[in-house]
Amino acid sequence: MNALPLTLLAPDRRRHGDEICDFVAKVFSGNGYYAFRRFCRRGYVLGSHYDWAASRIGLLDGRIVAHWGVWDYQMRIGAARVRAGGIGIVGTDGDLRKRGLMARTARASLAAMRALGYDLSILFGIEEFYHRFGYVRAWSDTTWMVRLADLPKERPTLRPKRFTPVRRDDISRLYNREYAAATGTVVKPTYGRGMYPRPSIGYLWSDARGRPAGYVIVFRKGAQIECIEACGDAGECLRVLAALGRRWGAQEIQFSTFSDAWPLIRRLSQGTCRAETRHVRSGGPMVATINLGRTLGHMAGELERRLRESPMTDWRGNLLVAGGRDSATLAIARSRVTVSSGGRGAAHAVRGGDHVAQLLIGADDPREIAEAGRMKVTGDAGRLLGVLFPAQHPQLSLRDRV
Repeated sequence: MNALPLTLLAPDRRRHGDEICDFVAKVFSGNGYYAFRRFCRRGYVLGSHYDWAASRIGLLDGRIVAHWGVWDYQMRIGAARVRAGGIGIVGTDGDLRKRGLMARTARASLAAMRALGYDLSILFGIEEFYHRFGYVRAWSDTTWMVRLADLPKERPTLRPKRFTPVRRDDISRLYNREYAAATGTVVKPTYGRGMYPRPSIGYLWSDARGRPAGYVIVFRKGAQIECIEACGDAGECLRVLAALGRRWGAQEIQFSTFSDAWPLIRRLSQGTCRAETRHVRSGGPMVATINLGRTLGHMAGELERRLRESPMTDWRGNLLVAGGRDSATLAIARSRVTVSSGGRGAAHAVRGGDHVAQLLIGADDPREIAEAGRMKVTGDAGRLLGVLFPAQHPQLSLRDRV
């Protein structure tokens, strides 16, 4: 079958903005065409951190038949910050699927992301599709559930007030302080307005000087409350959620898109709760390296900190890290790290293909990543992996997901 004459280009906000919203609303019409189109127009695409230069559309006879969207944000890896491209509303015209249109559109966008200075890419996708573009599993989402009866009986110490969860700089600062070293989280703000089709509700409490001290953001789901983001003292968050549960007649509080390394979940796990984890080999949260050397360069300070706090603080030598698209060399001298491109024949090396992206974000124990990814590890690389790329329990709040 001959390839269709697809024209690939970066969309223009004025020329293509409304057409993109209309196109993806049709592709994802299971969410309700008009509701999804409003969602895109009111903050998901238009007026958001959607990157018009990195995204790609495919045109056939002048109309959009494929779309690969990119949202630009800063993501944390420990205390380091890297430029991440969140991928969303990936869709092809229903009459033209399985013709290779999306493969061409995706690869054009990935090339543009590399040229524009992106480090990594994160997406939440369907199963058995995105691996062909270099994406691998980023983490496994866990939902935590606790009965109202197992939450604190005490009333909140501070008085929570209801607020609409839209962009507020004071709340962004609070979040950024609390999650300053939480891998996978974003540097807020991301979306400028409330963006989810499901209306969320926020409750905020302040300190004696009137400054935000903490908040929770929830969805009401009948006899259940789903908490999707929280900030501040873990005990106070649980007291506020328990008070909401009693007020609304809920039987259970559910916590979605929380990492088990975060204080609130550690507090929960010390009591009575249950957890449901979904492991997906190809699908769900996925990560790809866009530029390995640039990513490691942005991580250099974090890597130095990890070395200083390890038994390998005095190690000297070069470590080659080879990914699926490119490679980089870490020159290490007594906990100082510099990064250069390439590097063949290194005595200390990890050659891991696309799965190197998992090492960068600490998706799992590095030994498990190396084994599952069938990485070739030579010299002292095995010992260095545990120091440089420890498990980080990455997670991204639902409010910041693309």
